[in-house]
Amino acid sequence: MNFRYRLQVRVMDGTGLITLLLWNREAVQLMGKTAKELKEGLIDDDECSYPSELDDIIEKKLMFKVMVKESNIYKQDEVYKVLKFADDESLFEKYCHPSLKYTVSATFYKEL
Repeated sequence: MNFRYRLQVRVMDGTGLITLLLWNREAVQLMGKTAKELKEGLIDDDECSYPSELDDIIEKKLMFKVMVKESNIYKQDEVYKVLKFADDESLFEKYCHPSLKYTVSATFYKEL
């Protein structure tokens, strides 16, 4: 079986909340493991098994480049596709307003 990521995260900063979608390439970069490796670490007989590696990205400080589609604007589609992400402190200093705290506060959807 070929496992791939479709990872939705809820991201919050000082201005609000947004849902982001990370497909396989970006999710592997973020998680540091393939979906197959994550799946292999789960208990096979437990349908509610939760990969503890997902906890590692909670409260992580990241900057995202997202794709904004017409459906996001005109149809209130609230999920935005992630094109890239970075955790480079120099980018935060350059692009983020100093009064805002940017962290990932993630809610996960089980779709490995």
